[in-house]
Amino acid sequence: MAEPRKRQRLSQVNSSSQTSTSSVSSVAGGQRDGAGEESRFVEGSILRLSMKNFLTYDYSVVYPGPNLNMIVGANGTGKSSIVCAICLGLAGKTAILGRGDKVGLYVKRGCHKGFIEIELYKRGGNVVINREIHVENNQSLWMLNGRHCNQKTVEEEVKALHIQVSNLLMAVKIICEKVGEFAKMSKIELLEATEKSVGPPQMYQYHCELKNFRNKERELENAVKEKASFLEKAKQRNERNKHDVNRYYEKKRHLDVIELLDKKKPWVEYETIRKELEDLKRERDEAKKQLSALRQAQSPMLKKIQQIDNHLKPTDAQIKAKTVAIKEASNKCKQKQDQLDRKHKEIEDIKQKLKLKQTEEEDHQKRIGNTRRAIDDLKAELAKVGDQPDVTPQINAINVELRQIQEDRAKIEGEKGDLRREKDNLCAERKLNDMNNMMNVKEEKLRARHRDTHAALQWLRQNRKMFDGNVFEPMMLVINVKDHRFAKYVENHIPFQDLRAFVFQRKDDMEKFMTEVRDRMNLKVNSISAPEESYSKRRPSRNIESLSRFGFFTYLREMFDAPEEVMSYLCLQYKVHDIPVGNEQTKSMIKTVIEEPYLRVLYTSEEKYIVKRSHYSNKISTSNSALQRSQYLTITVDAEQKRQLEQQMRKEAVTLERRDNELLAEKKRLSELKGKKRQLEQKIILKIVYNVLMVHVTLQAFSELPNTLDEIDAMLNEERSRAECFTGLSENVVDEYNKREQEIKHLETELEEKTNALSTYRQNISEAKERWLNPLKQLVEQINDKFSDFFRSMQCAGEVDLHTENEEEYDKYGIRIRVKFHSSTQLHELTAYHQSGGERSVSTMLYLMALQELNRCPFRVVDEINQGMDPVNERRVFDIVVRTACKETTSQYFFITPKLLQNLQYAEEMTILCVHNGAHMLPPNQWDEKTFIKRCLKRKAKA
Repeated sequence: MAEPRKRQRLSQVNSSSQTSTSSVSSVAGGQRDGAGEESRFVEGSILRLSMKNFLTYDYSVVYPGPNLNMIVGANGTGKSSIVCAICLGLAGKTAILGRGDKVGLYVKRGCHKGFIEIELYKRGGNVVINREIHVENNQSLWMLNGRHCNQKTVEEEVKALHIQVSNLLMAVKIICEKVGEFAKMSKIELLEATEKSVGPPQMYQYHCELKNFRNKERELENAVKEKASFLEKAKQRNERNKHDVNRYYEKKRHLDVIELLDKKKPWVEYETIRKELEDLKRERDEAKKQLSALRQAQSPMLKKIQQIDNHLKPTDAQIKAKTVAIKEASNKCKQKQDQLDRKHKEIEDIKQKLKLKQTEEEDHQKRIGNTRRAIDDLKAELAKVGDQPDVTPQINAINVELRQIQEDRAKIEGEKGDLRREKDNLCAERKLNDMNNMMNVKEEKLRARHRDTHAALQWLRQNRKMFDGNVFEPMMLVINVKDHRFAKYVENHIPFQDLRAFVFQRKDDMEKFMTEVRDRMNLKVNSISAPEESYSKRRPSRNIESLSRFGFFTYLREMFDAPEEVMSYLCLQYKVHDIPVGNEQTKSMIKTVIEEPYLRVLYTSEEKYIVKRSHYSNKISTSNSALQRSQYLTITVDAEQKRQLEQQMRKEAVTLERRDNELLAEKKRLSELKGKKRQLEQKIILKIVYNVLMVHVTLQAFSELPNTLDEIDAMLNEERSRAECFTGLSENVVDEYNKREQEIKHLETELEEKTNALSTYRQNISEAKERWLNPLKQLVEQINDKFSDFFRSMQCAGEVDLHTENEEEYDKYGIRIRVKFHSSTQLHELTAYHQSGGERSVSTMLYLMALQELNRCPFRVVDEINQGMDPVNERRVFDIVVRTACKETTSQYFFITPKLLQNLQYAEEMTILCVHNGAHMLPPNQWDEKTFIKRCLKRKAKA
């Protein structure tokens, strides 16, 4: 190993306790040579870091160099504790570190308070920040340049030095947690991680907004398509029915003609009979005249015959001749009489028919009389209504009161809406303003963490009928903690792989589900079959009262609700019914608590303890870990408070609604009274107009019809024959047609509105797209430049670009990485399958280093970047880090690693810091670097 240039002294003062303590030292001693040395630092660089009673350190002072600082030490010695001290000393958030959300957890175990002091280089006078952390109340005391201050003052000073603790630590977190899984990340996930780590603060927000906008745009597009499709189908149906409607109206025209012919026929018959009657009367009168003339002509002869009969006895011949003459005259008279009788009979028939027609005319006159009487009644009622006072002022007063009630109701509805929103405004690190209920928030978190499970969830909701038994969505969606403070216990106890698992009552349902989503849809999901025997009500091994003296107040099962099958599985698999949860008292008595024979796993307020007892020596060993902050199950509501508020609002709403109904009824009565006069006037006008029109229409119609019975009968037969040709038609056809016509008009209006809304929405999306996409393209180009330079320095090739198959699908945008490690191959996309493990690790680290190059800050940190690399690629990456971090213009660099290869190339600008750990560390005041080197050389010579 090449000898590095001598650097500053880093030392650790050991505590007197027997617990393990960390120490930091340099491989070469020396003191900083004043202002000349400090002038090589970039403004904001760390000159000194002091830690006391912090995590594994009793006391240590670290003096970093201005360029690359390599922090070397075995796992668990306290290397990452230095990063934690930098973060907390610069007013960073504990949530980013992932070790616990309370700052008191970073104080060394057994101590009541801890200290951090950081000196930052600044032209014109350095900045010294002190933070004193108290365990009891998780509070901190701050000092800036020896004066007491608040945290906001420190944050402003740090910001003025262009130190972005969140961005710095975001990069550290990606490196620490994602190196092994980086190549498995999808292009979409890589883009989101890049936006969060090095993009402008609003870039990821714009991206999320665009995805939400696109979802809304899809909804509008689907609505427009649906409306357009429905409109087209309605038009097609009406077009098909239009022929039947035309046929119906044609048939109705024939029926109307038949009706008119039937009405006119009696009039024609009446007129014909009336004319015949007049003719018969004339003929009768003529016959009477002829009969009278004949009788008058025969009268003298009859008188003479009578005289002769009286005086003379006629001869036989004369009598016979006279008799014949008399018979002939009698026959003629009889014929005339018969003709007269027939005329009388015809006259009687005609009179009878005339009487019927007169009866019909009387009925018609009666209807006219009834109509006139109805009009008179309406006029009389109108006269009475006209005497009523004007009710308009009363109606206006009621309207005012109604508006007040409506405002009150709107206020109550607003309060009810606030109550519902209170249920949805959950304690989450990022409040998703477009999520309106708890399940959507949980689903969004599930989608962000595991897209395959979210896709399977959507499939399940659409195909739930396929299953015979109960099927439950992922546990994190169906578990509801009773208090948001309980969520961290549940999440720390149940692994995420089970929290995202689907639970099935029947095994055959589970197999059917996995066949669909895993085998056919190629989704990576977890599923669980609930135990056949229910364990959800199983009793704990000991009553919680018997453990209350240790501070235990409940079992884990009592902290949340879940469906029976889910709870049954958790009781069987994770013994949630038998895991006690305690408080600070439990933590203070932990040595006594772990002696209890039945306790295997337990929780204090901030830690999880696992107790193991040796089967051979019966000795007890314990391991403890800090509880991680809850991410998924903090969403809960105060159900009792919500119920009381809803009940109170319902009572107020019922009272207002009752009064509202009373006023509406009064308004209706007054409005009816006000409108009655107008209605009566309209009725009178309609009655008169209707009768006039009916008479008018029946007459101009009659004039166009035939005037003889034969013609009418012929036309009737013809129209009936034509009407009988139109079968299977009814008024329903026309009603449906007209109804659909109105529906089509309504649909056309809605379609136009939604189309306009879609156009406006697309314009907004276009503007939002420009705000997001143009800066993103510039960012990706910058990353590509850095990434390509790193690969060229290794005689390899690498490219980074923004990839999408459809520019409008904003949730499909991603970052594509393509690499080439051999001159004989082409650029290939970085995947978990195409490149070797070492090549993937190199690509991962070079991409992350490219991100850090864009994050301009006084110092940066990378943690264990060489894990998972083969020696060749580890050497490559190390050389790049050295070249990058040791340039004159670069900022301060902290490189943390548990191991190094031999014969690496070092630079004069490097500082190597060694971290040691143990119960018997050498105190810093006894540390001598020269003696240490001599001892090492002596051992090497003996070997």
